[in-house]
Amino acid sequence: MVWIKILFLFLLSYSSIAYSSELNEEEEMYFNFVDLNNDGVISYEEIEQSLDLLFQIIDLNQDNKISQNEINELKGIIESLR
Repeated sequence: MVWIKILFLFLLSYSSIAYSSELNEEEEMYFNFVDLNNDGVISYEEIEQSLDLLFQIIDLNQDNKISQNEINELKGIIESLR
């Protein structure tokens, strides 16, 4: 489960690093994805729920493993959202 948290952090920081007090559109999209109850803050439980959801979305063949091909699919999805 640790590596999926690393993957989540990668996704959250995937956008270019900006020195701003406000989130850019991409960062806001990731924040909103994780803020499941839309209360403006992210709890640890929401991170875990988001990771579980993200894992299910990425694991296309539902074998409880994520392959390089599945990561490439994810990258394609992320690029299409930009």
